[in-house]
Amino acid sequence: MMDHPKMVLAIALRFYCNGVLRGAGRRYVQYVNRASVIGLALGTAALIMVVAVMNGFDRELQSRLLSVTPHLLVSANTPREQLTSHDNVQQVQPFLSADVLLLADQGGLLFRLQGLAPDDHQVTIMQDALRKGRWWTQQDSAPIILGAPLVERFGYRLGQSIPVALIKIDPETHRIQPQVSSFMLIGTYALGAETDQAIAITSLSALAKVLDLTPTQRLHLRDPMAVRTVREDLISRGITPLSSWEHEFGAFFQAVQLEKLMMGLLLSVLVGLALISLSAGMRIVMLEKQQTTVILMTLGLTAKDCRHVFLIQSALLSLTGIAIGSLLGVLLASQLPALMAAIEGLTGFSIVTGSYFSDLPVDIRLRDTAMIIILALLACAWVMWRLVQSNFRLAQDPARSNSPSVGI
Repeated sequence: MMDHPKMVLAIALRFYCNGVLRGAGRRYVQYVNRASVIGLALGTAALIMVVAVMNGFDRELQSRLLSVTPHLLVSANTPREQLTSHDNVQQVQPFLSADVLLLADQGGLLFRLQGLAPDDHQVTIMQDALRKGRWWTQQDSAPIILGAPLVERFGYRLGQSIPVALIKIDPETHRIQPQVSSFMLIGTYALGAETDQAIAITSLSALAKVLDLTPTQRLHLRDPMAVRTVREDLISRGITPLSSWEHEFGAFFQAVQLEKLMMGLLLSVLVGLALISLSAGMRIVMLEKQQTTVILMTLGLTAKDCRHVFLIQSALLSLTGIAIGSLLGVLLASQLPALMAAIEGLTGFSIVTGSYFSDLPVDIRLRDTAMIIILALLACAWVMWRLVQSNFRLAQDPARSNSPSVGI
């Protein structure tokens, strides 16, 4: 506890204002203090912006990839009531898929053909992504909708018959029987992801008729990233899932999370450099204020009060830098798509050129932003506390000497 809290706070505020806001005091002290605040602000802002962009890419990839990938597949014999009772399960629909070979003069191409039920959650997404043509009706016996890149690559036209080779398993002998079937191209879609060149869709009834198989059950989750928890819960109930999206994209999303972590750690170095500058600046301030400290102790302040003066001053400098950086980071992150569009209009350069993204995705998440701010505050508090405790060595009795025997 401070012996003279009001006086300590007033002196710390005066030191802070003279060192940062006003023109009083020595110029090099002002320069060091202001440079420390600016460095801390820029490091915090850069960290917030980069994490927001990484979150944006993560959100878009989840939306585009996992929206057309079954989150979980279970056997058709599993009672529907046991599946819908889970809080994270949003929808349960019949589903079929098969790896097929597209037969064309320019060469074959292996892709996945999905059979969708009319009420499947994916139907709405694919209808919104439809670029040309139409959606199938009950009158269409064997419709197919291909990704726009595939149609352009092979030069297909709407209404053209598309031959595909698929594998059919004889239910009695369990032998593999290659089969060639023709589907009528009725439309094209574009989600802006790798799935445009790897997935085609048709009606569930058409694919079930061709494969002569009973559809499995597809679980659409409210939070696809919690698929492991849902799978373990189903296993505990005696239900063994056939597959999940982790089998296909698990390693990819782990790589995205690892990249986000590495970028965060890399940019944390900027905050660390700003802390080094701030600690050096506070050391200079304590050296510059030696005589002032001795006078204050002579007038009645204790050594603990003087340490608190510098602790409060360093806390104010840290709070100023982090607050400015947080506001600047959130503001710039929210305007990054518009800024990048303006830069592209002036220079023709775009950071997303060659990707599936038309603009820079940004997702400012409160949790990540708050974590950055809290960690920066904790780092500043720890560094400043150690700095003041290790460098402040004034005698307990200021009357012993007019100047401290041990340097600050």
